Amino acid sequence: MIVNNKKIKLGVTDILLVIIAIVFTAGIRGWFKVCEPMGEGFMSCHWAGETLKAMSITMLVLCIIHVFMPDEKIKIGMDIAFIGVLVFSLMIPGGVINLCMMEDMKCRSLTKPWNMGICIVWIIIILGDILLCIGSLNKEKHKRG
Repeated sequence: MIVNNKKIKLGVTDILLVIIAIVFTAGIRGWFKVCEPMGEGFMSCHWAGETLKAMSITMLVLCIIHVFMPDEKIKIGMDIAFIGVLVFSLMIPGGVINLCMMEDMKCRSLTKPWNMGICIVWIIIILGDILLCIGSLNKEKHKRG
């Protein structure tokens, strides 16, 4: 039986990833949520918001798993996957799913810019985490060799 004796290393980027995941999840549910239903039913932006809500919860869970992952190689793989999901998240409001036609609606004036800002900051943190993990792997490699 193979046992992984590596200890969990809680780094600054791990904490930042969880914090930004919480901010994104809370924000899409409250601070920068899309427009309320009007008249007969939901507008298309409602579905953009629902998709972002589902993605935010998924990313929060994955960020928590990332914290407890002791292997830097797995963390790098998760980081690369995060970047793909975040790029998709950038494309959802107004790209993959249409938003309201009026520029002053919440989905265009609040949700889309906040989503873009948080995703870009998140990607920057992830790139920093990748660099730190690579540095840690190189340091470990030099200790052994």
